[in-house]
Amino acid sequence: MLELSKKEFEEEYSKWMSLAAKDIAFSLNRLKPDDLKKIISRNEQYLEKPESVFGPSGIEPIKKLTTQNILFLSTDAIVFSQSIFAPFPGVFDYAVALNRRYYIEGSWYSIITLNSTYLEEASQTILKYALFHELLQKEIYEENMRNGIRKFSPEEKRKISNETLDKAIESSGISPEELMTEKDLMLKISSNCPLIPKPFAETALYHYVENNLEELKDYREKSSTEKEDTIGKKLNSDFKDWLDFSKDTYRKFLKEVKKEINYMDYGYA
Repeated sequence: MLELSKKEFEEEYSKWMSLAAKDIAFSLNRLKPDDLKKIISRNEQYLEKPESVFGPSGIEPIKKLTTQNILFLSTDAIVFSQSIFAPFPGVFDYAVALNRRYYIEGSWYSIITLNSTYLEEASQTILKYALFHELLQKEIYEENMRNGIRKFSPEEKRKISNETLDKAIESSGISPEELMTEKDLMLKISSNCPLIPKPFAETALYHYVENNLEELKDYREKSSTEKEDTIGKKLNSDFKDWLDFSKDTYRKFLKEVKKEINYMDYGYA
């Protein structure tokens, strides 16, 4: 399969975001007007100041579960993307966690973010299960990064997700009943939290780290090889090229969501 050019990808992604806005507006319409307005207000805040998506509050329960040098952050938002498990464009994957490793000004920063409601309401075992899943995926994707960044196919991503979920279940000792509780919690959160597209979440996280480098100096890690350093510089350069597109697409997405809500008499222009 031929890969899309940058321009083709931007056009296709913009079309998909327009469709996503309609689906998400339909879901938001099920909320009470006051709850809906709070969510839209938070979405607008994110647009105005992307780094405000993330912060350090409420992360103590998850920090206690690992000794790895990882920056943990929380967010009120839920990240959505086109599903890797369903072949239909209108099906989303919702995530309470985002796991990234950025190369900024000569150092790597490993970051895991989690939804604040999830952090508050999940049991210790559920948090352990979620963390182990992220750590297992982190290991696979970082090994790929060190070896030259091979792009995984959707089938490979599904396999990685499923295999690491199975290992996380085993390692955490989570019971079938607790897994059901976790799924119910995920459903509740994804229905009542601000939803933001994955590329914008990654952009917001990048801005957060970039704007707080001095405070985050303890999380800096140098490249283990010259090759990894070269890869890091290339990744950083490529990622910066997408920042404006990501923010602009989110702006259009939010405008279309509000437009659809306006049709439903919620008073948004």
